[in-house]
Amino acid sequence: MDNHSSQNEFEFGLAIDPGRKRKDAPNEDLAAVIEADPMISHPPLLIVADGLGGHQGGATASRIVADVFKWQYRQIQHPTDYLELLNTCARKAHMAVRVHGSQEAELSDMGSTIVAVVLTEDKMHMLNVGDSRAYIIRGQKIIQISQDQSWVGEQVRAGLITHQQAMKDKRRNRLNMAITAKRSEIKPYSVEETLKLDDVVVLCSDGLWGPVPESLIWACATELAPQAAADKLVALANHLQGPDNISVIVARRINLERTPVTVNMEESNPGE
Repeated sequence: MDNHSSQNEFEFGLAIDPGRKRKDAPNEDLAAVIEADPMISHPPLLIVADGLGGHQGGATASRIVADVFKWQYRQIQHPTDYLELLNTCARKAHMAVRVHGSQEAELSDMGSTIVAVVLTEDKMHMLNVGDSRAYIIRGQKIIQISQDQSWVGEQVRAGLITHQQAMKDKRRNRLNMAITAKRSEIKPYSVEETLKLDDVVVLCSDGLWGPVPESLIWACATELAPQAAADKLVALANHLQGPDNISVIVARRINLERTPVTVNMEESNPGE
Protein backbone atom coordinates (compact mmCIF):
# COMPACT_ATOMS: atom_id res chain seq x y z
CA MET A 1 0.00 0.00 0.00
CA ASP A 2 1.28 3.47 -0.84
CA ASN A 3 1.13 6.72 1.11
CA HIS A 4 -1.71 8.17 -0.96
CA SER A 5 -4.40 5.82 0.25
CA SER A 6 -8.08 6.63 0.45
CA GLN A 7 -10.11 6.52 3.65
CA ASN A 8 -11.35 3.10 2.59
CA GLU A 9 -7.94 1.42 2.85
CA PHE A 10 -6.95 -0.37 6.01
CA GLU A 11 -3.88 -1.89 7.57
CA PHE A 12 -4.21 -5.24 9.27
CA GLY A 13 -2.53 -7.34 11.89
CA LEU A 14 -3.23 -11.07 12.22
CA ALA A 15 -1.89 -13.53 14.74
CA ILE A 16 -2.85 -17.11 15.55
CA ASP A 17 -1.34 -19.48 18.10
CA PRO A 18 -2.27 -22.90 19.54
CA GLY A 19 -1.92 -21.60 23.10
CA ARG A 20 0.24 -23.06 25.83
CA LYS A 21 -2.13 -25.81 26.94
CA ARG A 22 -2.74 -27.04 23.39
CA LYS A 23 0.66 -26.43 21.84
CA ASP A 24 1.08 -30.08 20.81
CA ALA A 25 -2.42 -30.46 19.29
CA PRO A 26 -3.67 -29.27 15.89
CA ASN A 27 -4.82 -25.66 15.87
CA GLU A 28 -8.61 -25.59 15.58
CA ASP A 29 -8.77 -21.82 14.97
CA LEU A 30 -8.55 -20.17 11.59
CA ALA A 31 -8.19 -16.45 10.84
CA ALA A 32 -8.03 -14.74 7.47
CA VAL A 33 -8.02 -11.31 5.88
CA ILE A 34 -9.34 -10.98 2.33
CA GLU A 35 -8.05 -7.58 1.31
CA ALA A 36 -9.92 -5.11 -0.88
CA ASP A 37 -10.30 -5.89 -4.60
CA PRO A 38 -11.34 -2.68 -6.39
CA MET A 39 -11.72 -4.53 -9.70
CA ILE A 40 -14.91 -6.18 -8.43
CA SER A 41 -15.84 -3.62 -5.75
CA HIS A 42 -14.94 -5.91 -2.86
CA PRO A 43 -13.94 -4.21 0.39
CA PRO A 44 -11.92 -6.16 3.00
CA LEU A 45 -13.40 -9.27 4.59
CA LEU A 46 -12.09 -10.41 8.00
CA ILE A 47 -12.80 -13.90 9.38
CA VAL A 48 -12.11 -15.68 12.67
CA ALA A 49 -13.43 -19.26 13.05
CA ASP A 50 -13.01 -21.39 16.17
CA GLY A 51 -13.40 -25.13 15.55
CA LEU A 52 -15.38 -27.49 17.80
CA GLY A 53 -15.73 -31.24 18.17
CA GLY A 54 -12.27 -32.57 18.93
CA HIS A 55 -8.95 -31.67 17.38
CA GLN A 56 -9.47 -33.21 13.93
CA GLY A 57 -13.12 -32.22 13.68
CA GLY A 58 -12.56 -28.69 14.93
CA ALA A 59 -9.69 -28.01 12.55
CA THR A 60 -11.66 -29.44 9.62
CA ALA A 61 -14.82 -27.47 10.44
CA SER A 62 -13.08 -24.11 10.86
CA ARG A 63 -11.22 -24.62 7.57
CA ILE A 64 -14.44 -25.52 5.73
CA VAL A 65 -16.29 -22.51 7.17
CA ALA A 66 -13.50 -20.07 6.34
CA ASP A 67 -13.01 -21.50 2.83
CA VAL A 68 -16.72 -21.22 2.03
CA PHE A 69 -16.85 -17.64 3.30
CA LYS A 70 -13.85 -16.66 1.18
CA TRP A 71 -15.09 -18.44 -1.96
CA GLN A 72 -18.67 -17.23 -1.70
CA TYR A 73 -17.60 -13.66 -0.97
CA ARG A 74 -15.45 -13.54 -4.09
CA GLN A 75 -18.22 -14.92 -6.32
CA ILE A 76 -20.59 -11.98 -5.85
CA GLN A 77 -19.76 -9.18 -8.26
CA HIS A 78 -20.37 -5.64 -6.98
CA PRO A 79 -22.28 -6.55 -3.82
CA THR A 80 -24.56 -3.91 -2.30
CA ASP A 81 -26.07 -5.58 0.78
CA TYR A 82 -23.18 -6.93 2.83
CA LEU A 83 -25.30 -8.31 5.67
CA GLU A 84 -27.28 -10.34 3.17
CA LEU A 85 -24.03 -11.53 1.61
CA LEU A 86 -22.58 -12.53 5.01
CA ASN A 87 -25.77 -14.42 5.86
CA THR A 88 -25.54 -16.24 2.51
CA CYS A 89 -21.94 -17.16 3.33
CA ALA A 90 -23.03 -18.52 6.72
CA ARG A 91 -25.82 -20.64 5.22
CA LYS A 92 -23.48 -22.06 2.56
CA ALA A 93 -20.82 -22.79 5.18
CA HIS A 94 -23.36 -24.58 7.37
CA MET A 95 -24.49 -26.67 4.42
CA ALA A 96 -20.88 -27.62 3.62
CA VAL A 97 -20.17 -28.64 7.23
CA ARG A 98 -23.35 -30.76 7.36
CA VAL A 99 -22.50 -32.54 4.11
CA HIS A 100 -18.91 -33.21 5.18
CA GLY A 101 -19.99 -34.40 8.63
CA SER A 102 -22.53 -36.81 7.16
CA GLN A 103 -19.85 -38.42 4.99
CA GLU A 104 -17.32 -39.20 7.73
CA ALA A 105 -18.49 -40.68 11.02
CA GLU A 106 -15.49 -39.39 12.96
CA LEU A 107 -16.45 -35.84 11.95
CA SER A 108 -20.16 -36.08 12.78
CA ASP A 109 -19.75 -33.87 15.88
CA MET A 110 -17.60 -31.21 14.24
CA GLY A 111 -18.53 -27.56 14.17
CA SER A 112 -17.19 -24.03 14.25
CA THR A 113 -17.97 -20.54 15.39
CA ILE A 114 -17.56 -17.67 12.95
CA VAL A 115 -17.20 -13.93 13.25
CA ALA A 116 -16.92 -12.13 9.92
CA VAL A 117 -16.67 -8.42 9.16
CA VAL A 118 -16.80 -6.43 5.92
CA LEU A 119 -15.20 -2.99 6.21
CA THR A 120 -16.54 -0.26 3.94
CA GLU A 121 -15.59 3.40 4.11
CA ASP A 122 -18.04 4.35 6.85
CA LYS A 123 -19.53 1.07 8.06
CA MET A 124 -18.65 -2.22 9.69
CA HIS A 125 -20.90 -5.07 8.52
CA MET A 126 -20.67 -7.91 11.05
CA LEU A 127 -22.02 -11.45 11.39
CA ASN A 128 -21.31 -13.99 14.10
CA VAL A 129 -22.39 -17.50 14.98
CA GLY A 130 -21.20 -18.67 18.39
CA ASP A 131 -18.97 -16.67 20.71
CA SER A 132 -16.04 -15.43 18.62
CA ARG A 133 -16.12 -11.66 18.98
CA ALA A 134 -15.88 -8.38 17.09
CA TYR A 135 -15.07 -5.10 18.83
CA ILE A 136 -14.85 -1.46 17.87
CA ILE A 137 -12.27 0.51 19.83
CA ARG A 138 -13.28 4.17 19.87
CA GLY A 139 -11.46 6.69 22.01
CA GLN A 140 -11.50 5.45 25.59
CA LYS A 141 -14.11 2.76 24.89
CA ILE A 142 -14.04 -0.84 23.70
CA ILE A 143 -17.46 -1.81 22.34
CA GLN A 144 -18.47 -5.42 21.69
CA ILE A 145 -20.39 -5.47 18.40
CA SER A 146 -20.93 -9.23 18.16
CA GLN A 147 -23.39 -11.09 20.38
CA ASP A 148 -22.20 -14.12 22.34
CA GLN A 149 -24.52 -16.97 21.36
CA SER A 150 -23.87 -18.87 24.56
CA TRP A 151 -25.66 -19.81 27.75
CA VAL A 152 -23.94 -17.11 29.81
CA GLY A 153 -24.41 -14.58 27.00
CA GLU A 154 -28.16 -15.08 27.19
CA GLN A 155 -28.08 -14.79 30.99
CA VAL A 156 -26.23 -11.46 30.75
CA ARG A 157 -28.64 -10.07 28.15
CA ALA A 158 -31.59 -11.12 30.34
CA GLY A 159 -30.05 -9.28 33.31
CA LEU A 160 -29.78 -12.47 35.36
CA ILE A 161 -25.99 -12.33 35.80
CA THR A 162 -23.38 -9.62 35.31
CA HIS A 163 -20.66 -9.54 32.67
CA GLN A 164 -18.10 -10.15 35.43
CA GLN A 165 -20.02 -13.19 36.71
CA ALA A 166 -20.27 -14.57 33.18
CA MET A 167 -16.51 -14.44 32.72
CA LYS A 168 -16.02 -16.63 35.81
CA ASP A 169 -18.92 -19.02 35.19
CA LYS A 170 -17.89 -22.63 34.48
CA ARG A 171 -20.57 -22.77 31.76
CA ARG A 172 -18.98 -19.91 29.84
CA ASN A 173 -18.07 -22.15 26.89
CA ARG A 174 -21.54 -23.70 26.53
CA LEU A 175 -22.69 -22.46 23.12
CA ASN A 176 -26.34 -22.05 22.15
CA MET A 177 -25.48 -21.67 18.48
CA ALA A 178 -22.67 -22.80 16.18
CA ILE A 179 -22.18 -24.03 12.63
CA THR A 180 -22.29 -27.77 13.30
CA ALA A 181 -22.83 -30.94 11.33
CA LYS A 182 -25.76 -32.03 13.52
CA ARG A 183 -27.66 -28.72 13.66
CA SER A 184 -30.46 -28.46 11.11
CA GLU A 185 -30.45 -24.67 10.98
CA ILE A 186 -28.47 -21.73 12.27
CA LYS A 187 -29.52 -18.28 13.38
CA PRO A 188 -26.61 -15.88 12.88
CA TYR A 189 -26.49 -12.50 14.59
CA SER A 190 -25.71 -9.69 12.16
CA VAL A 191 -25.55 -5.92 12.45
CA GLU A 192 -24.17 -2.80 10.75
CA GLU A 193 -22.30 -0.16 12.75
CA THR A 194 -21.06 3.24 11.63
CA LEU A 195 -17.26 3.49 11.59
CA LYS A 196 -15.48 6.70 12.55
CA LEU A 197 -12.15 7.62 11.01
CA ASP A 198 -9.98 6.65 13.98
CA ASP A 199 -11.89 3.53 15.05
CA VAL A 200 -9.94 0.29 15.43
CA VAL A 201 -11.66 -3.04 14.73
CA VAL A 202 -10.66 -6.22 16.58
CA LEU A 203 -11.86 -9.77 15.87
CA CYS A 204 -10.87 -12.65 18.12
CA SER A 205 -11.69 -16.14 19.35
CA ASP A 206 -12.43 -16.91 23.01
CA GLY A 207 -8.83 -18.01 23.35
CA LEU A 208 -8.06 -14.29 23.46
CA TRP A 209 -11.05 -12.59 25.08
CA GLY A 210 -11.34 -15.31 27.73
CA PRO A 211 -7.98 -14.80 29.46
CA VAL A 212 -7.18 -11.22 28.35
CA PRO A 213 -9.27 -8.41 29.91
CA GLU A 214 -10.96 -5.99 27.54
CA SER A 215 -8.92 -3.19 29.10
CA LEU A 216 -5.74 -4.82 27.74
CA ILE A 217 -7.30 -5.49 24.34
CA TRP A 218 -8.13 -1.76 24.24
CA ALA A 219 -4.61 -0.79 25.34
CA CYS A 220 -2.81 -2.91 22.75
CA ALA A 221 -5.04 -1.92 19.83
CA THR A 222 -4.88 1.76 20.79
CA GLU A 223 -1.17 2.09 21.39
CA LEU A 224 0.37 -0.30 18.84
CA ALA A 225 0.31 -0.73 15.08
CA PRO A 226 -2.08 -3.53 14.00
CA GLN A 227 0.47 -6.34 13.57
CA ALA A 228 2.34 -5.41 16.74
CA ALA A 229 -0.99 -5.27 18.59
CA ALA A 230 -2.03 -8.71 17.34
CA ASP A 231 1.32 -10.22 18.32
CA LYS A 232 1.21 -8.56 21.76
CA LEU A 233 -2.31 -9.81 22.42
CA VAL A 234 -1.33 -13.41 21.61
CA ALA A 235 1.68 -13.05 23.92
CA LEU A 236 -0.58 -11.77 26.72
CA ALA A 237 -3.00 -14.69 26.26
CA ASN A 238 -0.12 -17.13 26.48
CA HIS A 239 1.25 -15.29 29.52
CA LEU A 240 -2.11 -15.98 31.12
CA GLN A 241 -1.60 -19.72 30.42
CA GLY A 242 -3.13 -19.80 26.90
CA PRO A 243 -5.92 -22.29 27.76
CA ASP A 244 -7.22 -22.44 24.18
CA ASN A 245 -6.23 -21.68 20.60
CA ILE A 246 -5.77 -17.92 20.16
CA SER A 247 -6.74 -15.90 17.08
CA VAL A 248 -6.90 -12.14 16.63
CA ILE A 249 -7.22 -9.66 13.76
CA VAL A 250 -6.68 -5.92 14.25
CA ALA A 251 -7.70 -3.42 11.55
CA ARG A 252 -7.55 0.35 11.22
CA ARG A 253 -7.41 2.86 8.40
CA ILE A 254 -3.94 3.68 7.17
CA ASN A 255 -2.34 7.07 6.74
CA LEU A 256 -4.28 8.77 9.49
CA GLU A 257 -2.83 11.58 11.58
CA ARG A 258 -3.33 9.82 14.87
CA THR A 259 -2.43 11.08 18.31
CA PRO A 260 -1.34 7.93 20.17
CA VAL A 261 -2.73 7.31 23.64
CA THR A 262 0.10 6.66 26.06
CA VAL A 263 -0.38 3.31 27.77
CA ASN A 264 2.19 1.66 30.01
CA MET A 265 1.65 -1.97 29.02
CA GLU A 266 3.96 -3.30 31.72
CA GLU A 267 1.95 -1.70 34.52
CA SER A 268 -1.42 -3.00 33.29
CA ASN A 269 -2.71 -5.81 35.49
CA PRO A 270 -3.39 -8.89 33.32
CA GLY A 271 -5.33 -10.47 36.13
CA GLU A 272 -7.88 -7.77 36.75
